[in-house]
Amino acid sequence: MKKIVLFLIFPILTFAQIEKTIKLKVAVVQEIIKKGELAETEFWQTKGKVTFAIVNYTNEQNSIFKELFIKQFHEILPIYNKMIISYDEKDTALFVKILIRQEDDYRNLLTKSQLKLYLEKLADFEKNNPQQNDAYTSLFFSEKLLKEYKFKFGYNEKTPN
Repeated sequence: MKKIVLFLIFPILTFAQIEKTIKLKVAVVQEIIKKGELAETEFWQTKGKVTFAIVNYTNEQNSIFKELFIKQFHEILPIYNKMIISYDEKDTALFVKILIRQEDDYRNLLTKSQLKLYLEKLADFEKNNPQQNDAYTSLFFSEKLLKEYKFKFGYNEKTPN
């Protein structure tokens, strides 16, 4: 009987976690956009500082990640703007799928050792530090959360839209 109850509760818990992190991600983008002309800089610096603390980029990587985060900002901004006006589930799904792809893009630029550090740290936050976990999942995805998002949103790397 306990297995049946857990089986029924698990999707609810997963959905609640996804809903919570979507709200966190939207809130962070919203706060950054409020910076006006400084929004782009705020976005890439925030993402850069948060991840640098874990993976310690090399000097050569700094400019690569700065360029990536600026590109991500310009990609997500129009989607975000459309989503908050339309309240359409399709726009929200597109917003999420773009965030998923951006996470994959970020991970693909890390070295194997940096990716290992990154995934271990996010898993540790997820397990042991809910406050830090919320801070990081507002911009990034733990491995567990990324898999849940990909499943929930039917993400396909070839056609993320």
